[in-house]
Amino acid sequence: MFMNMWGRLRAWYHRCRACEVDGIEGSLLDQFPELKLVEPLKFGHLYQCSKCGQFWFLHEHKHWLHRIPNDHLALVRHWNQKCLTVDDSALRILAGIGGVEDFYKDYIAVPCSVQDMSGQQHEKSIVLVSKQPPLRWHERQKVHWADQMAAVSASPFALPLDVRRASSEKREEAMGFAPVGVVDKKGTEYTLGHESHFFDRNGIEGEEIRLSGRQKKWRDVVWPEPAQVFYFIDWFDACEELLAPRRRV
Repeated sequence: MFMNMWGRLRAWYHRCRACEVDGIEGSLLDQFPELKLVEPLKFGHLYQCSKCGQFWFLHEHKHWLHRIPNDHLALVRHWNQKCLTVDDSALRILAGIGGVEDFYKDYIAVPCSVQDMSGQQHEKSIVLVSKQPPLRWHERQKVHWADQMAAVSASPFALPLDVRRASSEKREEAMGFAPVGVVDKKGTEYTLGHESHFFDRNGIEGEEIRLSGRQKKWRDVVWPEPAQVFYFIDWFDACEELLAPRRRV
């Protein structure tokens, strides 16, 4: 029994401390010499742990490294090898819907309806114009690529752009809770609990929602409606001006 405990203690002491976490601030990279550069990617860099073999993604602006789940590695390699673009007509439609840029300027998210090449319609799709590959936030089965989009259009479930901006920019007031007050056309009030792109509740759809201006006494908290599919498009010059022109840092 003592030997088993000693063995576990030695294993704990020699554990791979880097790969116990999901993310590391880029400024701390020098403190993890076991993370070795493998290759530059089309955006960012691929690292690998010399102790356990775990792969990591260093973001384009080097603000964060994120651990790549093993079942996502093939997606990351596919993302890196593909040129993911759409035609001008699709871009015009996406621009008309409007996107929200994330805080670190790694991607612009546009909620929409997408018909795929098989003819299936995904009413709750998010097009990501992105500098980062599919990471742990994206379920593997929901990851699709730009060349799988046959047609794109506005979704009735997508929230108006000003509502999406407000929920994206709202700071957390508690762990994971960043409330934004909204109201439907009948006057019923709700609270978006975190960054939201869609709304689908009791027959009320996103296009019917407006900002309420309520600051306190949150009512009927609604957590983010999950996307059915994510479509990845490569970041390109002037995409911010085209898809998210208001955001300035």
